[in-house]
Amino acid sequence: MKATFKTLATLVVAATLTFAGCTKEKIHPIVPDTPGEEPIENIFVGTSWTAHLENTYYQVQQGMNIQMDITYDLSLDFLDSTNAELFHDLYVYVPVYPAASQSQNMTETFTYTFSKDSVFLHGTYISDETGDTLEYSYPLFYDKEANTLTLDFDDPDMDEVLGTSIVVFSKSEDAAKTIIPASSSSKGKVNWHTLVGKIARALNN
Repeated sequence: MKATFKTLATLVVAATLTFAGCTKEKIHPIVPDTPGEEPIENIFVGTSWTAHLENTYYQVQQGMNIQMDITYDLSLDFLDSTNAELFHDLYVYVPVYPAASQSQNMTETFTYTFSKDSVFLHGTYISDETGDTLEYSYPLFYDKEANTLTLDFDDPDMDEVLGTSIVVFSKSEDAAKTIIPASSSSKGKVNWHTLVGKIARALNN
């Protein structure tokens, strides 16, 4: 019996030490490294995207509804991994008085960032009122299936004149290229109100 008891005691002590060892390891668990997010491939670099809009706008002038046929072409180029350009080419044709027709073209320069379904264009402009340099941005939604970029300018004047402020860009087969700026606006965007005002003044002359 003594041998048997001694043997049992030895087993109990061994089991206790084993359990204590396991308990100690649980107090200091090994935490696996949390893998970081995989970097997103920049599918935009070196690509060019274009958009085209048309609209007929009527303005009351001297008791008449003056027809204005508007065409608006845009080209968005991602020059490299951080820089982009947006080229605007706008033409307003007045059939009743072609001499009053107006055109405007300009280039905006940006840096950009992106996610899986969005691109963000970041630009600056100089305020006409204060002379301060201010920042602005354009968010674009990327539709992978349609391969389009959608930009909402959220511009009431553009809505009125062009019928919409939403522009959908399609990918061009041409590679991105630097565009030599033509005329530019201090706010870095087409001033629709001013453009229509020019036409109104021309019609009054």
